[in-house]
Amino acid sequence: MIRHSRLGVAAAMMATSVLLCTHFGRAAENNCSVQGVVKNASGQPVSGAFVKLKNAERRLTFMVISQAQGRYTAANLPPGRYTVQAIGNGFQSEWSNPVEVAGAGGANLDLSLTAQQEAALAPAWPSGYMAATDEHKPTPFPEGDGNQIVAKRCVICHDAARIVWTRGDQGRWQHVVTEMRENMKAVGLEDLTDQEANVVTQYLVTSFPAVPIPDPSSRLPRTLLQGKAAKFRAVQYEVAAPYAETHDIALDPQGNGWIDQRSAGKLGRLDAKTLVYTEVSPPAGKVRMHNLDIDPQGRAWFQDRMINSRLFSYDTRTGEWNVFAIPKGLTRYAGGQHVEATFGDGNVFSGGSNQIVKMNLATKVFSVFDVPSWVKTKQNVGIYGIAVAGDSDVWFAESRTDRMGRLDPKTGEIDEFKIPFNGVAFPRRMGTDAAGDIWVGVWAANKLMKVDHKTGAMTLYEPPTKDGGAYYVSIDKKNNLVWVSLQKADKLDRFNPKTGEWLEFSLPEAESDPRKIEVDRTNPNRIWWAGNLANRFGYIEVLDENEVSGN
Repeated sequence: MIRHSRLGVAAAMMATSVLLCTHFGRAAENNCSVQGVVKNASGQPVSGAFVKLKNAERRLTFMVISQAQGRYTAANLPPGRYTVQAIGNGFQSEWSNPVEVAGAGGANLDLSLTAQQEAALAPAWPSGYMAATDEHKPTPFPEGDGNQIVAKRCVICHDAARIVWTRGDQGRWQHVVTEMRENMKAVGLEDLTDQEANVVTQYLVTSFPAVPIPDPSSRLPRTLLQGKAAKFRAVQYEVAAPYAETHDIALDPQGNGWIDQRSAGKLGRLDAKTLVYTEVSPPAGKVRMHNLDIDPQGRAWFQDRMINSRLFSYDTRTGEWNVFAIPKGLTRYAGGQHVEATFGDGNVFSGGSNQIVKMNLATKVFSVFDVPSWVKTKQNVGIYGIAVAGDSDVWFAESRTDRMGRLDPKTGEIDEFKIPFNGVAFPRRMGTDAAGDIWVGVWAANKLMKVDHKTGAMTLYEPPTKDGGAYYVSIDKKNNLVWVSLQKADKLDRFNPKTGEWLEFSLPEAESDPRKIEVDRTNPNRIWWAGNLANRFGYIEVLDENEVSGN
């Protein structure tokens, strides 16, 4: 059963290179390392500092933590040229000169924390986006040439607030307008003229300009890491295509990471052993991918968000594509609707446009179930995350009404449960634990919520980081550990329900926008993430003592 898937330093001292590349049972070309000691301005070793290594040619970033006596080891690196920086205790080193590791060679590189770390960046939506929790609140546009076009034509598929709380430069706004025009044509709306598009773009650039790009390390802690929190490493890949929107991550049965490029319309794959990145395009022209997940047979599933009557599958083993058409008139899908899906008992269940839609994978027969509160009020409930519980009931989040819904797929009956939180909760995406209970990221409230699938009882837990934007939940079922992405704080948090212990693991760069995460079933210590606006994805890996010491 797939739980849920989505169908939005001042000095660096280099010593002589030494032979540090050995075979660790991984891919033969990824057997190199860089190691050294992190020191403070007085020359004393610093333990618990971050060490980042960048390989620009391969578009890879690695991050490890300095251990006892300030020693760090970045092992299992592909050959190439690396620049290295250390950050810790409010200080950082300059980026080193490039160091080459190739063949059977590595490098030894000590780093000195002599420069002040940049000011801390508070949790917030990335790229200057406003932290809106109610996109449907009436919002006026600033005066200016293009105001009327935007107010009349650009709010058909989404609300005005979505525009007002967005910030961008010329390139980003031009990309947004181009995407909007493609979406309009896809759903049969009249397109803007080229002149209108230029006027709109310039209005948006002037009215909602880009904000300064923060220092990449501005979200890393100012205190040194200790204990379990210091026993991890991170691997990150940056997609080359600008504004690709790497929204969702999914893992195939071998543990390789796949991402949907929501805007660029391609599937990307990072080989977990070689760290080689490849891409594949759907056969049906431009597709706005959404809600990627991979079933136990290795088939990747996603929905076309431009034409929401199409569901795609791609066999990651054979390369075979299939396209499934949702019968016209069966659903109320419209451009821009948020739709997510989950698989269970031979069916695919998707949520969106105030309905739950079931497709039998064997017969391709569709069934539709309307959400009762929508039937009663005709107000959008904002279906978001969706997951199958231990008893095969389908749970889903109603982000606009702060409720959880439960569908009995046998009877079609839907029950709704109010989330026990005073204020805006905004539940987002969820996972199922080994006992069959549901865990939900409650974004606006910044809570992790457990839902007892038998009784519907809800329990809220609070991550250590305030206002982190708890977004997506994935479960390490082997060890009964709950992982949640903090989208506004660039962290992946691990919660132990048995002990109540929280551990937080920072991603290498600020504004990575971590959305969907997934625990690797082949290696539960490895948790993959994808960042929509950042064009980045990768994983963190919790290490044992032998791994962090380089043994």
